[in-house]
Amino acid sequence: MELIGKILAGRYEIIEKVGEGGMAYVFKARDNLLNRYVAVKILKNEYSKDEVFVKRFRTEAQSAASLIHPNIVSVFDVGEDREISYIVMELLENKTLKDYIQEKGSLSNEITLKIAAQIASALEAAHKAHIVHRDIKPQNIILNRNLVAKVTDFGIAKVTSATSATITSTEKTMGSVHYFSPEHAKGGYTDAKSDLYSLGVVMYEMATGKLPFDAESAVSVALKHIQEMPIEPIEVNPNVSKPLNEIIMKAMEKSTATRYQTATEMLTDISLALSKPTNSLVSRSQTSIEAGATQVIPVLNDENIVPNVRIRQSTGGRTAYAASNKYRDERVNTQPDVDDDVQEVKAVKTPQEKKKKMIITLSVVAVLVIIVGIVFGYFIKKIFNSGKEQEVEIPYIIGKNIDDLKKQYESEGFEFIQTAAENSSEFKEGEVITQKPDAGTKTTDKKIYYTISRGEKLVKVTNVEGKDLKVAKYELENTLGFIVEEEKKISDTVAAGLVISQDYKDVERPVGSIIKLTVSSGDGKTQVIVPSVVGKNVNDAKAALEKEKLKVEIEYGEDESKSNGTVLTQSYPQNSVLKEGDLITIKVNKRIVNKTVTVPGIPDGTKKDDISVKVSVDGGASNNTTFTYDEEAGSVTFTVNGYEKLDYTISVNGSVINSGSTSF
Repeated sequence: MELIGKILAGRYEIIEKVGEGGMAYVFKARDNLLNRYVAVKILKNEYSKDEVFVKRFRTEAQSAASLIHPNIVSVFDVGEDREISYIVMELLENKTLKDYIQEKGSLSNEITLKIAAQIASALEAAHKAHIVHRDIKPQNIILNRNLVAKVTDFGIAKVTSATSATITSTEKTMGSVHYFSPEHAKGGYTDAKSDLYSLGVVMYEMATGKLPFDAESAVSVALKHIQEMPIEPIEVNPNVSKPLNEIIMKAMEKSTATRYQTATEMLTDISLALSKPTNSLVSRSQTSIEAGATQVIPVLNDENIVPNVRIRQSTGGRTAYAASNKYRDERVNTQPDVDDDVQEVKAVKTPQEKKKKMIITLSVVAVLVIIVGIVFGYFIKKIFNSGKEQEVEIPYIIGKNIDDLKKQYESEGFEFIQTAAENSSEFKEGEVITQKPDAGTKTTDKKIYYTISRGEKLVKVTNVEGKDLKVAKYELENTLGFIVEEEKKISDTVAAGLVISQDYKDVERPVGSIIKLTVSSGDGKTQVIVPSVVGKNVNDAKAALEKEKLKVEIEYGEDESKSNGTVLTQSYPQNSVLKEGDLITIKVNKRIVNKTVTVPGIPDGTKKDDISVKVSVDGGASNNTTFTYDEEAGSVTFTVNGYEKLDYTISVNGSVINSGSTSF
């Protein structure tokens, strides 16, 4: 079906094809009602009669339309026109994350984590709305020039409410095999954790430029997802940071029990990895493949020695299987071969050797006696002194410098023991934040446990000028820990919702500091709904448009079927949205008309030479015009060409006897 040039629902004018998926085509279109460009996804002909696909297509619209998030493509409209099922979405720049990876190869740790954070944030919103995407892959992530990511294509999304059915046929598993979770590959139950596995695969590809699993057939790739552990990203690309490596491996755990449980949990680790790129984040101890699952251990004998337990190495992250042959090879006799007929021969010791042995024995006994005496004396002293220890009152040390405290209380025997160190905006570096026991506590134990301040945590403020406010707030608040305050400002040069300026950028500020953003509220002009003036007289049309505070420009055209001064077309159709002061052009009919006019009232006896006729056409200069004189009828007749109006004056011997005007 040829769709270019067609108008859907009376408003969406199809301009060009910009993409194609498994189920649908994507076109660039113009929304003639709101005067903007949009993307229109149209279900392919071969699926338009299939109820399952139509249902899946509508589910995509319902799933995506219910989500409002800066990293999820916005859905504006959904409908059906002449058996064409369509979804109207925001028009995005046509570069996918897959394109970006192919263009750049492996991405830096920071870019990988920042893009992953946006995808995880989108999944967090979707999962909270009980929607599982089920097809997270780089081809479904759109990037703009500022690397703002948008998740699109909820075509096989699954709504996880109790009343909804999984949109998967009984014989096929929908999705992209290179990014399948193990449970998806098996055709089993999929939930939010399946999306997180797929995100782990996407992060793997961003970090290394390669897929974790590949093979000649889709089935082989699916089996690898189920059975094999990937080579760790840090082994493929040594530039991968330790926390990024750990996040990817945890996201790609085979078992859903040991994988990230929520997108929020994954976002937390991503934020930590961005702020502490050298620290280890994820604890991955040895565990069975299915954590907590019951396992069957067969009886081991000479014929069948095959352990049934698979152990994941804590350092390499791969699953190692104990094979029976290898097990047999390792079952070697560790005792030396001894002939049964050989008798043990005991050595005969000399007197010198006996004397030496006795000296060593006596020395050991003497040392033991001394040790026992010291220990005994310690306990005797403690028993005698136990009743003599005086209770002391624990001093208040919060907010004080620890070095000063140690000097102050050194003579009193207090022992200060640090338990933790934290950043603090309230306490300076080296000051005590907490103490145990509390001040005023009576005790004979002079140990005081404290938390020390590392001072304010300083973080570099990202430059977010030119970015969408939602993206800017996510970067500054969610990722860096600042507090954003926004101020609206009218701007003729910056689109509404974008950041114009910020008070701090590219400098270090304490975490929790306020960052003030100046945000464009647009040009401040009131929106105007354009009325229809086609068919109206030019003066009436101009008045109607100027009433809406629009500027009017007039062009002329010719239409033999319309009278002069009639509006033929307008540059913006009815119901278009403009702003006050915008220019609209109207085309007015203007064709040359031949007009013959007869004017009576010439006095009897007047000679033709005594008569003069002057005519002005369309407001022009008044000129003498050739005429005919009917002396019997007492009238003059003249013919002129013009567009709208003519004015005439009839004079006899210099005196005006008649004047008037008429339209063409």
